[in-house]
Amino acid sequence: MNVFEKYLEDQFPEVKPRDFYRMIFPVGSFETKGMAGRTGVYNGVAVSISSVEKKDGKPKVKRYVVTDDLDVIDGLCRTDDFCIMSPLSYAGAKRTAENARYCYGIAVDLDHIQVDGDDPVGLRNLWGQVMHSGAYRVPRPTSIVSSGTGVHLYYVLTDPVALFADQAKVLQALKHDLTDLAWNMHVVDIKDRRDVQQEGIYQGFRMPGTITKTGGRARAFRTGDRIEIEQLQDAVEDIAELRVSREKKERPRFYKLGHLTVEKAKEIYPEWYDRRIVKGEPRGIWHVSRNVYEWWKRQITSGATVGHRYYCLMMLAVYAQKCAYYDPKHNPHPVTYEELENDAFSFLQPFDEKTTDEHNHFTSVDVLDALEAYNERWVTYPRNSIEYKTGIAIPANRRNGRKQDLHLKGARALQKINDEANGTDWRSGNGRHSKGPVVRQWRRENPSGRKVDCIRETGLSKPTVYKYWNI
Repeated sequence: MNVFEKYLEDQFPEVKPRDFYRMIFPVGSFETKGMAGRTGVYNGVAVSISSVEKKDGKPKVKRYVVTDDLDVIDGLCRTDDFCIMSPLSYAGAKRTAENARYCYGIAVDLDHIQVDGDDPVGLRNLWGQVMHSGAYRVPRPTSIVSSGTGVHLYYVLTDPVALFADQAKVLQALKHDLTDLAWNMHVVDIKDRRDVQQEGIYQGFRMPGTITKTGGRARAFRTGDRIEIEQLQDAVEDIAELRVSREKKERPRFYKLGHLTVEKAKEIYPEWYDRRIVKGEPRGIWHVSRNVYEWWKRQITSGATVGHRYYCLMMLAVYAQKCAYYDPKHNPHPVTYEELENDAFSFLQPFDEKTTDEHNHFTSVDVLDALEAYNERWVTYPRNSIEYKTGIAIPANRRNGRKQDLHLKGARALQKINDEANGTDWRSGNGRHSKGPVVRQWRRENPSGRKVDCIRETGLSKPTVYKYWNI
C-alpha cells in the first residue's frame, strides 16, 4: 500500500468498483444488454491490455461495450489486465471523439505529488485547499482514485453534458483550469508550469479494481457529492484573470442530458447538423502528407529520452490524426489508426530499454494512454509545446541553413520543372485572398468560440482575426 492509498483509506470510505461506476453512470444511462439501437441511449467503452496475451508481437488490446448492468466492470476486475475507461458515453464500440455523446464527469490526473518519507505532503495540502474557503480553492471532488503512482480526481456531474463541438471546447477549457488549480506548488513537485499534465476530456483512466503500474490494484474513495457544471465554472473563475489569453465573456449555456433533442440541435446548430448528421463529416479535416508522420517516427526513434517517452508517442498520435484524411493530391496514402497502434506498440520495448529507474518502466499502459491523443482536439498543439514536452527540436523551416532568397530560387526552379511535366502553372490564381471567409466560416461552426481559439485553430494572425471577427 503506497502513501497516497494509506492516506485516502484513513480519511474516506472506500467505494467498490461497481458502485464507483454506478455513481458516475446511474441506472438507465446505458443501453440494456441485448436491446441495442434505442435512440438517444448509448454505452460506456472500456479497454484492456493483456498482461500475457500477445498479437503480432504486441500486447493484445480488447475493447468492451459497457451496458447498463455493468457486468463488464466485474469481469475486468477479475483479470490481471491493465484496464482504462473514461466518464463518457459513446455511440458504438470505438472510444473516439467522434463517437463521444455525453460527458458524465471530469477526471483530473494528479502526478508528481510531493512526499516526505511516509507523509503524502502534497495530498494533505490538496485536501486543505479543498476545505479552504478563500480564493484559489480547489473544488471538492466526488471521488479520488489511488492509481498507483498518483491519484485521479473525479468531478461527477449532476447532469451529463452533450458533447457538441462548441460544448466540448468549453469543457476542455474548464478541465484545463481545474488541472491548473490542482497542480500547484503546494501539491506537486515540478520544475516548470509547462510540466503540468494537461489531458483531454476524452482521456481514459485506470479503472478501480484493476492492476496499476506498480502491481497493486486501483482503489476508489468517496470524497464528496455530485457537482453542477456551473459550480466548477465558479471555482475556476478566480484564476481566469491570470490568463492573458482568456477573454471575459458571457458564460455558455450547457445542453444537458434530456434537455437537447436532435431536432433542437438542428435548430440551434444548423451548420453542425448539416455537416455532421446529414453529410457525416468529421469535426475537422486536415490534408497533411503522411511524410510528416514518417518523419516524426524517425525523430523519436533516435531522439526519445527518459522523461519524454510518453509525450513522444502522444505526438505520434497527433501527427497520425493530422495525416488521417485522404486527399488525392496532398495525402493519397493516409495514416490509419490501426497503423498508428502497431507503430506505437513497436516502440514499447526500445523505450522501456531506456529506463534508468526501476520504478519508472515504460509499459503498454503508457502506450495506450498516449494513443488517446488521436483526436481532433490535439491537431493544433503548438510546435514550441511539442518541443518542450518531447525534448526534440522541430525546425521552423526546411531551408537547411540556406538564405531565403537562395531557398526561394531553388523552390521556383523545382516548381517550373513540375509545371512543365504536369502542364500546370503555379502562378495561376496565386493572388492574395481575403481571410474574412475563413474567420466567418470558423465562427459559424463554433458559435461559442473565442478569438484565441480561432487564432490557434486557423493559424491566422491576431490582427487578421480581430479585423474580420464582427464583419
